[in-house]
Amino acid sequence: MEIDLDQHAARAEPFRSRVCVIGGGIAGLTLAHRLTQQGIDVALLEAGGLALDQQHLLTAPLAGEPHIGTHEGRFRAFGGASLRWGGQLLPFPADPPNSWPIAPSNLAPFYPEAEKILAVDDLPYAAAPFFAAASAATPALLQQLPLLDARLSKWTPFSHRNMAHTIGRDLLHHSRAKVYLHAQATELLLAPTRDRIVAVLVRTLAGATFRFEAEAIILAAGAVETARLLLASRSVAPEGVGNAHDQVGRNFHDHLTLPAATITGPARSMLLDQLRPWVFGNTQHSIKFEASTQLRKQLNLNPVLAHITLEEPEGSGLGIVRDILTSRQRGNSVSTLANHAAKLPTALVEALHLALEAKLHHRRFVAKSTALTLRLNAAQDAPSTSRITLSDNLDPFGLPLPLVDWRISPNELQTLRSFATHLRQRFDSIGLQQAAWLPEFFLPNAPLPLEDARHAMGGACMGHDPQTSVVDENLQVHGLANLYVAGPSVFPDGSPQLPTLTMMALTLRLASRLNS
Repeated sequence: MEIDLDQHAARAEPFRSRVCVIGGGIAGLTLAHRLTQQGIDVALLEAGGLALDQQHLLTAPLAGEPHIGTHEGRFRAFGGASLRWGGQLLPFPADPPNSWPIAPSNLAPFYPEAEKILAVDDLPYAAAPFFAAASAATPALLQQLPLLDARLSKWTPFSHRNMAHTIGRDLLHHSRAKVYLHAQATELLLAPTRDRIVAVLVRTLAGATFRFEAEAIILAAGAVETARLLLASRSVAPEGVGNAHDQVGRNFHDHLTLPAATITGPARSMLLDQLRPWVFGNTQHSIKFEASTQLRKQLNLNPVLAHITLEEPEGSGLGIVRDILTSRQRGNSVSTLANHAAKLPTALVEALHLALEAKLHHRRFVAKSTALTLRLNAAQDAPSTSRITLSDNLDPFGLPLPLVDWRISPNELQTLRSFATHLRQRFDSIGLQQAAWLPEFFLPNAPLPLEDARHAMGGACMGHDPQTSVVDENLQVHGLANLYVAGPSVFPDGSPQLPTLTMMALTLRLASRLNS
């Protein structure tokens, strides 16, 4: 059931449910969907509406380095980041970092369910078992890069990327789910005993106020909003909820990303022949080269990987196909079709090439105009020195704005420079000299054109020790009987290079525990 609080006057009587989920993004939808399947009544609070019409309310001042994801990676609408994300999946690494209090084996049982929700196949992620299971030839190039671990990501088909249109739609029609739109949570009301949350206070732009009570409350609002709400809930505890040891907002982190090299000439042909994506059914698989444990120890690297991106020129046939599929995900395909009407015949021809190449050869078609770029993604230090705090300025709901202080350390920069140097040496030795490397990598004092990957993580990190973390390995806030956090804010570091699958597995595991 859908209830738009903008259409309701304030009420003194609380809304009650067994579970209250704050946030209608990927984590919140995954959790609420699973709980309703388990026969549990759920109230889901989404601060936005069904459309992206309130993005201007996500203002956040920045300190430190510019963090693009603070403004371009957050979405105030039902479906959250799934309205815009690229749909790429990769699970927890085989060699988990010590900072995680949970082993990969604890998450493995929940990957198949997450993959089913996202409509991808069940082929393995590691290269050797992938090629064996797919009955495909293993690229010879893999043998020539011995200090890199090859894994293949999975791309969610466009039809399932916007989760508001899949499990979100199911929730809107489920008898055990009530989805409250334009429901901005303004405080987690702490009991005087400080051992549980007694209510979630909610406000609309018009000033109407509401109270939600539940046996269990799960905060699934993304890294920035999760830290903000915990810190701003201070009517009982001045330091905020879950912040007895000043850990809320700490260890905010993202992945550092930048283009490392442009691939042309014979090198382009070789890489396309051996490494262009594989396609089985509706799932595309792209290869990633992660620095092995041995290489990381040898060069003192943070977790880091290299991958090849295929960049279609604007206005090209494949570029138009991409725009049409992306607009379908965003819900505005009619206007996109109209804008590209004159070039639709070209797009249809290249769409046919895509379909035939996938059907006949299980590979992704790449046009001559497609640019090949080698990109690097690196995890930040664990713990990061970045932090989310509260600004002195208030938003229209009376909440303090979050202040995002994102920092990049010398060690993180050195990880990227050292890894790029290793890759260039290996590429040159195996005949890939046509890679045009970014010169700044090899000039020690030259600034690198870094961006964040829009993978905001941390701020409510998991761990065994309440003095150094916010939630335990079961995502329960230390010392609070009924408050949990789901989503990337619990990640103590960013070594799972693509966070969505790990996040969904953690969330499904939480749902299973709430049912016990």
